[in-house]
Amino acid sequence: MLTSIEFANEVFEELRVSINQACKERYWFIACRNARVLGFSQTDVSCGAAYGQCFELQIEPDIYLSLTYKSMECTETLTSSDVTRFELTLKHGDELIKVYQNEFEEAPLPIARPVRHRGYSATI
Repeated sequence: MLTSIEFANEVFEELRVSINQACKERYWFIACRNARVLGFSQTDVSCGAAYGQCFELQIEPDIYLSLTYKSMECTETLTSSDVTRFELTLKHGDELIKVYQNEFEEAPLPIARPVRHRGYSATI
């Protein structure tokens, strides 16, 4: 039988793998969905130009996991991509046991341009 801290470490590792998969596939929902499946509560932490969600799981009064996801707009140039960042933490009491971070750049959206084809025109 696992101790509470061993269980917390297993949950941490499972979410770390989910974060890596989300970054590899450039699809944030993978990690967020898995956090909810594992029983994490979800809170909106969006502000300004950043969309964010915080997922929290308290295993015991002194063992706590947190996953923060933020997607930030980069508006420096027309071709700038949004950046999505994840931070996963495990705390035991006031001690920070583990932290894992990863991020990915989202592909920029194409700029609308007129298209002409056989007498028709449209903007894409």
